[in-house]
Amino acid sequence: MGIAVLLPGKEKKILNFYPNIYADEIGKLTGDPGPGEIVTVTDREGAFIAKGYYSPESAAVIRVLTLDERKIDGAWFTEKIAAAFERRRELLSKTNCVRAFYAEGDGIPGLIIDYFDRYVSIQFRNHGVEAFREDILRAVKKALKPLGIYEKSDIEIRIKEGERGGEGVLYGEIPPRILMEDRGVRYAIDLVNGQKTGFFLDQRDSRAFISPHISKKTKFLDVFSSSGGFSMRALADGAAKVVAIDKDAHALELARENYALNGFTGEFRTLEGDALGLLQSLSQKSEKYDIITLDPPALVKKKTDVPRGRDIFLALCGEALKLLEKDGILGVMSCAYYITLQDLLEVTRMAGSKNRKTLAVLGVNYQPADHPWLLQIPETLYLKALWVKIN
Repeated sequence: MGIAVLLPGKEKKILNFYPNIYADEIGKLTGDPGPGEIVTVTDREGAFIAKGYYSPESAAVIRVLTLDERKIDGAWFTEKIAAAFERRRELLSKTNCVRAFYAEGDGIPGLIIDYFDRYVSIQFRNHGVEAFREDILRAVKKALKPLGIYEKSDIEIRIKEGERGGEGVLYGEIPPRILMEDRGVRYAIDLVNGQKTGFFLDQRDSRAFISPHISKKTKFLDVFSSSGGFSMRALADGAAKVVAIDKDAHALELARENYALNGFTGEFRTLEGDALGLLQSLSQKSEKYDIITLDPPALVKKKTDVPRGRDIFLALCGEALKLLEKDGILGVMSCAYYITLQDLLEVTRMAGSKNRKTLAVLGVNYQPADHPWLLQIPETLYLKALWVKIN
């Protein structure tokens, strides 16, 4: 087993439960560990600090798994995955689909497991989880008892880690559609061709937040709609008109399936294409809406991209405000870690001032409980949703 000796003082953050160790924090590395292998982390005097897996091609060359000296093996992974799933037990009494394991938030960096009514979508995102792939799959089968497991590993992240992309059936069978139920609404989930891991489970609390503001008079515009999470919620709450915008034709096809699946009768249409361009087109047609949600994909994947991401949000907010009724509501959301709540507040304020509209904050919400946010690991907070109303 390799041994990583930390430079003086660099052990403090690890003992405070932060999992990432960077190359410039290591004084000496012995044992010539390979990618994904477990290494022991010590201080300069050789005192044990932690164990983690080694990822030489990553910025975080060691990702800590435990502060205990126990062995990292199949039993350890089974214990961690079973414990995480048990913490979701109460939520599973309300919905049949949850994030069953959330990487650092549940103690295994790089592992994402979504549970869709006895079917599993899984991501192996780094060398460490890839090295323990078979142990993890056995643990998933034992703890979650799935009928099928489908791998939807994030290709871009894996390539950065020096791994090849991974996608396909790993166990059992995956049906063309899986039905998710969430607060009285049904959604058709396509694990194979759907976006990300199959559905954006992390917007559950945002859909619940806006629900009380929807009435039978509401005109609702769902921008970056994917398969219609917000759209279906609005229709279920009786909205008079709902329009879903996305550039993914298959996602919009799923949205239309979801409309039929629920037997909705309210007006619903989809628009395929670039969100900013379509917002401008709707403005030119003098269309107006009572509620608009802006939920773009991760616009910022590194800190240097923040200025560009803010500019995009500013443009989107500005066009959305032009489409809102005089007391309309705007939801501005980011799933990018580097875009902070303060960024969303500032760009939304700037857009409001530019369009001569005073904006009152209705509220803020974050990712739901099955995507745990740990105070010691800032990166576990990624989703922010700001809700404002024209005053």
